[in-house]
Amino acid sequence: MKPAFEKLLPPTGQSFRCFKRETITTAARWHRHPEIELTYVEHGSGTRIIGDNISSYGNHDLVLIGADLPHTWHSDDFEGSQIDLHPAVVVQFRRDFLGEKFFDAPEFAGVREMFEKASRGIQFDEQTAERIGRGLTNLVQAGPALKLVDLLKCLVELSEISTWTPLASVGFSTPPNDNLQTRTEEICSFIGENYRDPNLTHQALAEQAGMNASAFSRFFRATTGKTAMSYISEMRVSLACRLLADTDMSIAEILEYAGFSNTSNFNRQFQRLQNMSPREYRKRHRAIARVARSLDEA
Repeated sequence: MKPAFEKLLPPTGQSFRCFKRETITTAARWHRHPEIELTYVEHGSGTRIIGDNISSYGNHDLVLIGADLPHTWHSDDFEGSQIDLHPAVVVQFRRDFLGEKFFDAPEFAGVREMFEKASRGIQFDEQTAERIGRGLTNLVQAGPALKLVDLLKCLVELSEISTWTPLASVGFSTPPNDNLQTRTEEICSFIGENYRDPNLTHQALAEQAGMNASAFSRFFRATTGKTAMSYISEMRVSLACRLLADTDMSIAEILEYAGFSNTSNFNRQFQRLQNMSPREYRKRHRAIARVARSLDEA
């Protein structure tokens, strides 16, 4: 399936886009565009998909996404909904939005290197995200000239940060064929809306894609680097991780809510992806939370 291609136009009198995600009522879908994107989520949780990386996100999540790197977010508050109005600040700009040679200036050597790394997607640490996020939030209301100046300041500050994490794998690439990309986007969106359904099978996805099972298997692996069922399992485990950390639901309730049909498969997939059992994951997160609370109270 292909990530939907989005043609993005900045507002009149501006050279880039900066907006609050909750003001956009287009369907949440796996998509790509030639603009570099900086997205900040101040509060909330869900699943973030950048290229072939499927991860949970929480408060103060800041990522930089390179040009044409497919991505989407599935927030817990809008689980299963086509329209995702979860709050986020989004900045989108082309590499050459200030001229083809602008970022070739020696003063922007760090920014150029950061743009190259963003071809895989970059997640910044929470402390950096909170600090830069305040600036991005103010950016939305700033006048056009100050908006541009403040964006450049944010990019320079981010380029000086060493505590960041690459997201997509080194070998990830989008399908070169537009028809394949469109089909990929449709299937990924379908999975995003239905992954909690325990009856969502490989055969059902093949039928949704209009292929036989073996052809669909080859197609999905070629375009995403994963099997369809591994892709679904990663989304389910991502949701389970958040429920283990943030709720008092029992493990049996969580595995059922996340879409697993039996305990053994849930435990096996969780161990494969997290290198620990669900019970140990919850224990560790509660210990971390206790330490954080004690530090706040000190």
